Amino acid sequence: MRRGTAGDDDPGQRDFDAMFEEHYDAVHRYARRRVGPDHADDVASEAFVVAWRRGERVPPGRELPWLYACARRITLAHLRADRRQGLIAQSLGRRPGAAFHADDADRVIERSGALEALSRLTELERELVMLVTWEGLDCRQAAAVVGCAHVTARARLHRARKRLTAHLSRDTGTTEPERARPPKEATWTT
Repeated sequence: MRRGTAGDDDPGQRDFDAMFEEHYDAVHRYARRRVGPDHADDVASEAFVVAWRRGERVPPGRELPWLYACARRITLAHLRADRRQGLIAQSLGRRPGAAFHADDADRVIERSGALEALSRLTELERELVMLVTWEGLDCRQAAAVVGCAHVTARARLHRARKRLTAHLSRDTGTTEPERARPPKEATWTT
């Protein structure tokens, strides 16, 4: 993304505007699933501020994975800050406020056996599964978001899928031969 000078028709501004129009909703949904509706606007906006400031670093044609990686780092910072605030409130003898408000996806995770299995994965496995399944990224793009090699992400994603299938099979009480096959309603993409 190139920025022009003050007097000309700014191609950098047009590029940024096009990227914003194309990807804002996806980045906002990503943030909403992770930090809830109260903080999703902040995370999405901050990701685009970083994209504006570092426009030359945004890889052409791979803007969305770059924005997801940026939003992921911002999300982790928000969660750390919320955790610190809760610890400070506890140390002062006050009851910590609800710093994290669950959105619809979080309520579904609590209620649904299938998504309960997702919560049993490690943070990185869960992030990879969500990036590939919910966000529609391929394995290479998901690897770029979490900051690992494509081969590593592929192996972790494979193990995560096996663990999910085992959890789902165990929770639904299927027999041993059925456990080897993924459930028909699960659609995994790579």
